[in-house]
Amino acid sequence: MRAVDDNRPRYAAVLRVLQTWKQLPESDVSRLLRDQYLVTDDFREMEDQGLLTMAFVGDEYIISPTLMGKVWLEEFENGKV
Repeated sequence: MRAVDDNRPRYAAVLRVLQTWKQLPESDVSRLLRDQYLVTDDFREMEDQGLLTMAFVGDEYIISPTLMGKVWLEEFENGKV
């Protein structure tokens, strides 16, 4: 049997932070969510699903929520996801 991780709480935590701050460097998101173990691949996975965008600026990624990410968070908080 294979264990399957439920990433929805992690995604929701990231999107809540971005909802407040609009956009942040990757390191700041990880620092604000110390209880979640976040690496670049986690953010890339969320980008692949259309929940956020990553733009390389300076020496790290700047992360911003997408409209789809905002809708996903609203549905998650209403128990629809």
